[in-house]
Amino acid sequence: MEAEDDAKGGGVTLAALHAAKGVEWDAVFVIGCSDGLIPISMAEGFEAIEEERRLLYVGLTRARRELRLSWSAARNPGGRASRRPSRFLDGAASILGDGALSSARKGSGAGSNRGKPVKSAKPSRCRGCGKDLATAATRKVGRCEDCPPTYDVATFDALKVWRLAVSGATKVPAYVVFTDATLPAIAEKTPTNAGELAAISGVGARKLERYADDVLAILGGADPSETAESSLAATKLVMDDSPPSS
Repeated sequence: MEAEDDAKGGGVTLAALHAAKGVEWDAVFVIGCSDGLIPISMAEGFEAIEEERRLLYVGLTRARRELRLSWSAARNPGGRASRRPSRFLDGAASILGDGALSSARKGSGAGSNRGKPVKSAKPSRCRGCGKDLATAATRKVGRCEDCPPTYDVATFDALKVWRLAVSGATKVPAYVVFTDATLPAIAEKTPTNAGELAAISGVGARKLERYADDVLAILGGADPSETAESSLAATKLVMDDSPPSS
């Protein structure tokens, strides 16, 4: 989101939709308008979906003059183009065009895909009882909600303590650090290096850069509070030593 010019010169403000409430900018760019992000895949039930819709409304109404929306068909460059625009944009397709529809119109799509059979995704099964996992949350952790966790409770508790310390110090909700589905998935799979951690759903490049060292240290037995404190202090030191922007 682009902020107004001030006495120090022009600037760009990066903000989550939650943090944008009550603020306005001349130009706003809402990125990641894809189903699975808006609404987030963890949102289940009418109330949760409607709350996601209200958050998008907040973002759309922050712009005074210019509003731009963007979404990506794939998570990574060259990846499988399986993502669709947010379902919340369907009502604005007459303005944004058919490309904003969350489901393609009948007969649309690339010609190279016509006539080809649609491959069904391989079902995910609970590692405990073996039943199919029906929701995104259960697929992420690999077990049913009713099945007991297979992670070490002490390890999971340590990760929660660390997440709470980081979220409190950086003044963001805990789920912004890692969601309530990603955190147990980390505890379940206990990655031993950054590559294994990156393979867990919900751990993108930015989170990997910010938190990989902390998470791997905690999984290795480090104290979560001390780890968070040390990491945050190092980050502050780097920021303090950075040259001022011209």
